[in-house]
Amino acid sequence: MATKRKISITVDADLVEELEREPDEGLSSQVNRAIRELIERRRQRHDLLALLGDLDSEYGPLGPEDEPEIQRYMRILQEP
Repeated sequence: MATKRKISITVDADLVEELEREPDEGLSSQVNRAIRELIERRRQRHDLLALLGDLDSEYGPLGPEDEPEIQRYMRILQEP
C-alpha cells in the first residue's frame, strides 16, 4: 500500500457531488484513482511522442499517404 499524505485541494462542487453519489467508493479513493489515471495517460502520451520522434529520425517524415495514421495519433494525443 502506498504511503498516504494528507493535502488540501479545491474541487468544483459539481464534481464533488457527482463523486459523492458513488456509494461503494470514498471520495479520497476516487480522486486518487483519477489522478493515477491522469498520470498514466500523460506517461503514455510522452512515450508515444518519443516513439514518433524516433520513427521520424529513423525513417524520415510522414507523407500525404500517411494522413490516416497521423489523424489516428493526433486523436490519441488529444485524449484527456
